[in-house]
Amino acid sequence: MTGRTTIHGRLKRIASVTALTSLGLASLAVMPAGAADLYPITFQLNYPVAGFNAGYELAVQKGFYKDVGLDVKIEPGNGSQITAQLVAAGKADIAFADAAPVMKLVSQGAKIKILATILQGNPNQVTALKKTGLKSVADMKGKSVAVPNGGSQVPMFPLILAANGLKESDVKVVNMPPDSMVASLMQGQVDVILGSVDYFAIQLKTVGAETTDFPFIDNGAPTVSTSIIASESFLAAHPDIAKNFVAASLKGWYAAVDDPAAAVAAMKALFPDANEKTAPAQLEATKHLMCVNRAKFVGKALPVQWEDTVKILSAINILPANIPATTYYTYDYLPPESELRSCPLK
Repeated sequence: MTGRTTIHGRLKRIASVTALTSLGLASLAVMPAGAADLYPITFQLNYPVAGFNAGYELAVQKGFYKDVGLDVKIEPGNGSQITAQLVAAGKADIAFADAAPVMKLVSQGAKIKILATILQGNPNQVTALKKTGLKSVADMKGKSVAVPNGGSQVPMFPLILAANGLKESDVKVVNMPPDSMVASLMQGQVDVILGSVDYFAIQLKTVGAETTDFPFIDNGAPTVSTSIIASESFLAAHPDIAKNFVAASLKGWYAAVDDPAAAVAAMKALFPDANEKTAPAQLEATKHLMCVNRAKFVGKALPVQWEDTVKILSAINILPANIPATTYYTYDYLPPESELRSCPLK
């Protein structure tokens, strides 16, 4: 009985990396001898599992994390703002979240650093059904606008309004769960949603909706976006682990760019409830956003991009103007540029 208990315990530890891969017990044959000694990390996502975070699932399935001594469990999220708050509160060590809500928390004293920027342009956009007749963002005046609870759109919305001559009082803001956004727009319960090119737009296309879209990056918010973040306490205690995690994650993203079908398959294997039908379009949108906004390398936003992001966000009092951009990010945990994928992606 003791022998069986030991084997069972080892299988449980291995399952945190290989669970749901459909390889079953055959995967044990390829596990390294020191699998039980892998360092456990729970990686908190910004949203539910989908194509726009499939690079991490592919890194798990291909063993990139195991190769650097990590046992990574991926935890789905409920919005970048909530994910950032979890890291700030010490309830998550390392995560994936939009830069804007992270930077706002840092300016308020949160001990968080941005380590690697995957989406170098904000994926968010203003979306209306074509029949609504919006010709510009300014045409939102007098309209009802759905805003996803906890989403990165929340802190960015004032910037979009200000850049287009609007105030919050000019629109009727309707807060709702992200899963209700598309149905509310299609059913006419709201006129406009604050959506995104990599999530809500794909859902709308799937149901055959004809929409008019105004990307944030073209309408007042050319800011850097979704990034790997970590608490400063975690970085101080485990600097090498953080470096290994970032390097393995980028390797997973490069593999996803090269073989999107494999990334979608890995996502579905680890999370059977994930939608593999919309994932390819989400992954393609993510690939596009990896190299926008003057980006030169996948995963590394340039200092000028950070400086401009701070200027934009401070102009509408999301960030204080007197905190330098370097307060928010660090390159200390990135691989050298010679090991990064160059932009534009082929």
